[in-house]
Amino acid sequence: MEVVAWVGLVVSWLLLLFVTKFVFLLLRVLKQTRRLAEMSLGAAVRLADNLSGDEFADLEHLATQLPDAVRGLPRGAAAAPPSVSSVSPGLGGRPS
Repeated sequence: MEVVAWVGLVVSWLLLLFVTKFVFLLLRVLKQTRRLAEMSLGAAVRLADNLSGDEFADLEHLATQLPDAVRGLPRGAAAAPPSVSSVSPGLGGRPS
């Protein structure tokens, strides 16, 4: 009967050590996650401060002109057939 009690005591101590190690590992991961969230928040605040000025007015003006510029592109360029039938001439590709 004593052997069973000692085995149970040793197993319970090992499980306690395992659970304690797991808790410390989890706390370390949570600490790193919090630090990453704080860094992301700081970066977002600095980015918002940088974007709030008038420096990007020219970029906004160019972005509003982009749809008209895309509509002005020639449509036939996308439908043109390729000039070669294969990338590698050794595989049977011949210039067309």
